[in-house]
Amino acid sequence: MKKLIFMILLGCSVGLSAQNVADKARQDKAVQSLEARYAASTPSALRNDKTFVADMRAVIARADASALYVVDKYATFAYVVGLKDCIEKALAAMSAALKKTEEGLRVQSLCYSIREMSVGDRVPDFTLPTPNGKEVNFYSFLKGKKCVILDFWASWCVWCRKESPNVRKVFDTYKAKGVDVISVSFDTNRDQWVKAIAEDDTPWTQVSDLKSTDEGYLYKWYGLQGIPAIFLIDAQGRIIAKGMRGAAIEENVKKFLNK
Repeated sequence: MKKLIFMILLGCSVGLSAQNVADKARQDKAVQSLEARYAASTPSALRNDKTFVADMRAVIARADASALYVVDKYATFAYVVGLKDCIEKALAAMSAALKKTEEGLRVQSLCYSIREMSVGDRVPDFTLPTPNGKEVNFYSFLKGKKCVILDFWASWCVWCRKESPNVRKVFDTYKAKGVDVISVSFDTNRDQWVKAIAEDDTPWTQVSDLKSTDEGYLYKWYGLQGIPAIFLIDAQGRIIAKGMRGAAIEENVKKFLNK
């Protein structure tokens, strides 16, 4: 399944390939040191080497090509020694271009498939196109906003479309106060997706890679069990509320804004 995800999305990778990432990282003296020390020892011995773990943490925290390379190559070790939170923070700060490489997708798939998405968690980033083909990066979209309603839906989902007026009400009422909306569709037919947007009169940002719930990587990464799935996300990418329906959408927005 992971290999399928990479093959589906590899065509979206721009600017950096897996080979580029590896070549750049191997020129990094800090990475060279980690690799040499890892090769000269054993994982069991290094688990108790506080200096080695601290050095690995420092590289990962940089959120650059070296960080991605190290997490990809030493993922099991990194998680065993307790660097999970460091990896998640690095992914949140990492560029969209890096995250769209084969290695980036592999690291994200591992990171996000071993946890449940709970209130307070930082959500997975994504970059997807609008109906006009313009790519939107979610973490960039969050910048400068108080909070964002993240709406997972599809044109064929009756209950999703029944929620559209509730989302529209909040969008119209609170947009001037720093609240925005982005909808991610699991449609596979572009014409049906675009038609539904027009019919429901939903003027906010709409994106999709035209992959179904079975094919789309976000369905798995966000731990979705069905749609509609409506989240409230703060400017740092953390979940304020999830599973919102009806009046609960506005209630959670008001509660957050009035804190």
